[in-house]
Amino acid sequence: MGLAASCTRRGALGVQTRLQPYATTALGASEVNLLELANAYRTMASGILTEPYLIRKIVRDSGEVAADNEIERSTVDVNDSALALIQEGLRGVVRIPTGTAHALDSGGFPIAVMGKTGTTNEFRDALFVGSTYGPEGITVAIRIGFDDNRSLGPKETGGRLALPVFKELMLRVYREKLVGPVPEFPPQMEQNINDYLAGDSIAKGESLTGLNLSNPPPPLSVRFTDRGEASQRRP
Repeated sequence: MGLAASCTRRGALGVQTRLQPYATTALGASEVNLLELANAYRTMASGILTEPYLIRKIVRDSGEVAADNEIERSTVDVNDSALALIQEGLRGVVRIPTGTAHALDSGGFPIAVMGKTGTTNEFRDALFVGSTYGPEGITVAIRIGFDDNRSLGPKETGGRLALPVFKELMLRVYREKLVGPVPEFPPQMEQNINDYLAGDSIAKGESLTGLNLSNPPPPLSVRFTDRGEASQRRP
């Protein structure tokens, strides 16, 4: 695609800040604000671009709508297969054991998410941006750092500091039903990652006993009890 085209396409994902034409921009060398970063990840997770706003709607007790700030959303002009590859890559960061967000792939966090950790030079900022899938999902961006830009300290990474905050916030959002049910990722996307993990296990000489690749288990669904406890089950 090329660096110049990549910098020009930033607007399609909701990034308004001008990106610098450096090779290291692919690694995050060009700064953007946290809202732009969150909007870009929401666009990638949903395939829909929209303008961020603080208050969606105000409804009186009578049911009358006092204010409605919802903005018409437009689909992103990205090849469907390319967008799916981006989504699968960000989902893999969570599901693959060597991924920096693999801590979110556990029984203690039964919500299917995609996302990416981030750590700036000299551990000045720790970030995590994660999403549930599709138009009905949500995106949460966490940044931890000092206002004077000093270091957080050695090894204070996004996975160590920001990811636990994301985890707690997402659990509370879905536990308290502030949004709808947890969306599921497409089965084929999950299967592609299963196949990758199976191939990696074969390369390492590990046993695949119990892994039925011809009939993979269905995705987990999440249910919150009245006491606010999360449980997971197969449909």
